[in-house]
Amino acid sequence: MPIFKYLKHSNIYFFAILLLAVSLPVSVFGMSLAQIILVINWLWEGKFKEKFQIIRSRKAIWIFLIIFLVHILGLIYTSWPDGFTGASYNALKDIRIKLPLLILPVIIGTSPSMSSKQFKTVLVFFISAVTINSLVSTAVLFGIIDHKVNDIRDISIFISHIRFALLINIALSALGYFIFSKNYIQSKYEKVIYVILFVWLTAFLFLLQSLTGLVILLICLYLFLIIRSFYIKNKASKILTYIIIILIPVFSIYLSAKLLDDFYNFDSFNVDLLEKESPRGNKYNHDSTNLQIENGHWVGKYICEPELKEAWNSISSFDYNGKDKKGQYIKYTLIRYLSSKNLRKDADGIKALDKSDIKMIENGEANYIFKNKYSLYPRIYQTLWEINLYLRGGNPGGHSVAQRIEYLKAAVQIIKRNPIIGVGTGDAQIEFNKQYERMSSKLPKEYRHRAHNQFVTFTITFGFIGLLVILLAMFLPAYYEKGFKNYFYLAFLIIAVISMLNEDTLETQPGVSFFAFFYCLFLFSKNERKQLVSSQA
Repeated sequence: MPIFKYLKHSNIYFFAILLLAVSLPVSVFGMSLAQIILVINWLWEGKFKEKFQIIRSRKAIWIFLIIFLVHILGLIYTSWPDGFTGASYNALKDIRIKLPLLILPVIIGTSPSMSSKQFKTVLVFFISAVTINSLVSTAVLFGIIDHKVNDIRDISIFISHIRFALLINIALSALGYFIFSKNYIQSKYEKVIYVILFVWLTAFLFLLQSLTGLVILLICLYLFLIIRSFYIKNKASKILTYIIIILIPVFSIYLSAKLLDDFYNFDSFNVDLLEKESPRGNKYNHDSTNLQIENGHWVGKYICEPELKEAWNSISSFDYNGKDKKGQYIKYTLIRYLSSKNLRKDADGIKALDKSDIKMIENGEANYIFKNKYSLYPRIYQTLWEINLYLRGGNPGGHSVAQRIEYLKAAVQIIKRNPIIGVGTGDAQIEFNKQYERMSSKLPKEYRHRAHNQFVTFTITFGFIGLLVILLAMFLPAYYEKGFKNYFYLAFLIIAVISMLNEDTLETQPGVSFFAFFYCLFLFSKNERKQLVSSQA
């Protein structure tokens, strides 16, 4: 049959690479299937002696494999006495999750190098999948696709919004290269498409409101601007670029200071000076122990629950003592929402609400600024609110930023007890659980997770020795493969490293697949490619 002439090992390999690239933004199953195909094809092809010689001759491959080896060595001092439960189960699960760190460098590093056309095709397929996911997410946001959305981040239905934000940044870096590079021959029509996609994905990243993704984008653009400044020959353009480079951090500092100043511009809260009764003659409760603040207004003052209950139940089918659509108690959401509008928590405050306000409260939104779901400011405000609540002794549970602070506090104590070689593969979560109990953490059990910082997690698991070895295994291959002159690898590395400061990037299958795939694709798949930063137009 004619189809069999295409069943060459090289074609199967390329098909699996395309499948993996397309699956990263849309399908965990596709990621697994692609890697299974790669393994079967690699074993079926044979030529093991030749492949082993390649691994021996390319130091970068076996140095990168040390990352996986460290995890294997970590099994030696993992808690095994509990059989195949607890730490033992976690350890074996962790090894399974980390398999792409073994599979992909060996297979991609020992397979024939891709041509420039193949390499570009992989990236175009990947960008297409990212774009399709962004369009689906937008359809979810606008209600075109029926999917429950409690938070703007829920619009990413295939993968987590943070992982999706990282993939968008990879796609943007590739699009930027295609737009400005002289290394690929492209028609003007093709470049117009790339510009449109670049603008759309940038706009969508703001729509997704992933602070991690946006910070990565801004840092990458700023670094790109600095690098480009060295190759600008026109003197006026060069001076203008330097001025922009200086003004960006100055403006960023000014904007950050203004946001903080606005947030911490609180009303006074002197109980003795506050009115004691509502206009209807009912007693106000002024709770000075309630340290929550909404838009600079104290939540704990001017509360008259009898009036609130009666007035609210007269305008909403959601009972005052019941819960909103997010599972929060309506009365607390209502009190916070009224505070955000600087309204008193009484009958007059309820009367001042319009239909959109009532719907917001029923949906579980505690501040009117979240009406504008397309603005980035509410996300920034939420972050500042979480930090402020945590610093004032509030429960960090359910608040991503506040939780991360609690995670790091627990992590520091674990590292202090196990600084040299860590706790071993599989024991990290168990040690965190113990530490949360020791510090009497206010975190509910469902929120008691690990560090959400990959480097901290490595230190907990393998100690400072293990962290140092892993860092060397991460960065040394680039030295041997001239990766620091490779635009794609350098862009990917910046994105991956920044993500690891805010996430346990390598502790989930999608995260490991993302890291291992792009690391190997950009560093090992095309030896002769010399896509230097300096080649940018």
